[in-house]
Amino acid sequence: MKRWIDRMAPHMIFCFTTLLVLFGLIMVYSSSAFSDYRKESRPAWEKAVESAIHQAETKSANAQELDPNQLLESLRQKDSLRRASMLNTFVKQICWVLIGFMAMGAAVLVDYPLWGKKIGWLLLVTFCLQAALFLIPANNNLPVQARIINGSRSWLQIFGFRLQPSELVKLTLVIFCAWYLSRKASRGTTNFFAMLPSLPIFCLSIGLILCESDKGVAVHLCLSLLLLWMIAVGRFSQVLILGAIASVALGVVISASPEALGRIESFLGTDSFQLQQAKDAFSRGGWLGRGLGNSDAALSAYLYGAHTDFIMAVVGEELGFACTSILVTGYFLLCLVGLKVAAACTDPFGSLLALGITLLIGTQAFLNMAIVTGLAPTTGFTLPLLSYGGSSLTWTMIGIGILLNVSHSTHNHLLRGHNRVKPNPFGTGRAMA
Repeated sequence: MKRWIDRMAPHMIFCFTTLLVLFGLIMVYSSSAFSDYRKESRPAWEKAVESAIHQAETKSANAQELDPNQLLESLRQKDSLRRASMLNTFVKQICWVLIGFMAMGAAVLVDYPLWGKKIGWLLLVTFCLQAALFLIPANNNLPVQARIINGSRSWLQIFGFRLQPSELVKLTLVIFCAWYLSRKASRGTTNFFAMLPSLPIFCLSIGLILCESDKGVAVHLCLSLLLLWMIAVGRFSQVLILGAIASVALGVVISASPEALGRIESFLGTDSFQLQQAKDAFSRGGWLGRGLGNSDAALSAYLYGAHTDFIMAVVGEELGFACTSILVTGYFLLCLVGLKVAAACTDPFGSLLALGITLLIGTQAFLNMAIVTGLAPTTGFTLPLLSYGGSSLTWTMIGIGILLNVSHSTHNHLLRGHNRVKPNPFGTGRAMA
């Protein structure tokens, strides 16, 4: 049974990834169509809304909600429902999905040890992109410019294409952490003091992310790296010390940011409008949902980020608790297979690399779901593989491509009979005789 799972792991990872991405395309269209139409055809939209409200009030004096089907009918009458204006976000996401699959295919073809050998160049490119965010003027008319969106200086726009360097930082630091830990393990030095030389690199990268006002990514990255370190080193006390230091540092940064403090106060209180809209969307969905395209949250535009950070709420409203549970199970199975790949790999670097990529995807999905359900303060967190967004999708697909290469290499290694290798010093690999 174990050999069958090892053999099928790449196929399962690819299938789960493809299903999540295709489902994401459907939900991106469903959650963004009305928003795109509002932007492109504002006068027709306002007239259609007035007509739909009037007809709803005529039918029922107690009508409290705008019927999406009635609004669609009004749009057909007022503006012939120009479909092209409802497809802008959807078409962009299709392009990013194609780019993502090509990037994943390219990553599969690269032998994973090469990522460790070229880690110095990866770090250099990452630091240069992060530095460019602060050196290049923001929101200018130049072909290359930094972009400030929602108060966060996190995007580089290069000839019309937007790139989010922090997404590259996450994958690069996971590769670096796996490479560094595997080198120290080969020398038998995985204690706290042996790890100190690597801390400046982590601190510099995460510090630059905090300077971008992208605290959500910083929290996600710290959590993923601490979990990777804890599993690899196996000394909980050391990870606890690092976690305490990171928590204090993040606390200082958050206390100096009025926006971050406001979000936390809103979360602890009862006046979080965004979270309330998400909860209302889940409650309207019930067990089986209201059907695709029938989300009041996406229709009313009260739920900001319906096709990005809060796409899970739209899934809950349109497809209900049953489909939401299936979606959560899909992420769980994808991460479970990723952990199986990490456990089966006998090479320390490959094992930790697979583990780190799996943790990146799993923790991001968990944190997004926690935010949408009101278990954590709101911040800029997309749902991996599902939400709209080019940089996040592309780098996640590259990470999955690396994971597929680790799985494929491990399977080929076992088929060739090279199974008499030393045990994985982290305990995450299979100990062979």
